[in-house]
Amino acid sequence: MYFYDNQHQWPAPGTVVSVPAYIVFRHKGVVSDRWHHGKPMVISNSARTGEITEEPWDVFTSEQPWTDEGHPGNLSPWKVLQRARSARRTQYNVLDWNCENFVAYCHGLPPNSPQIAAVALLTLAGIALVAARS
Repeated sequence: MYFYDNQHQWPAPGTVVSVPAYIVFRHKGVVSDRWHHGKPMVISNSARTGEITEEPWDVFTSEQPWTDEGHPGNLSPWKVLQRARSARRTQYNVLDWNCENFVAYCHGLPPNSPQIAAVALLTLAGIALVAARS
């Protein structure tokens, strides 16, 4: 489900939201219980900041369409936010502490990054194809 900033129905605290990033990827974050200029803030782990930050909605979305990804796991929204804020001051790492790993951690789920797994699989397939042609 896609939404735009001019809509007034915001996702609940603890909800995972995502926006397009680098053409084929999606950047994910957790909706905060704090507000800035009438919109919720978002806690995310990004390459742009190099760490976990709680930032205004418009900064997180960069005015792009956003997707409500739901509330995975069974933790309460308040526990999700407590876990998100407790992870501050940790540094971004594309392979093992990216936005997907962070969102999974917040929701009490095992680290998981399907986007990185897909890139790794495509890279290995490309290497295998090149090796087979040699």
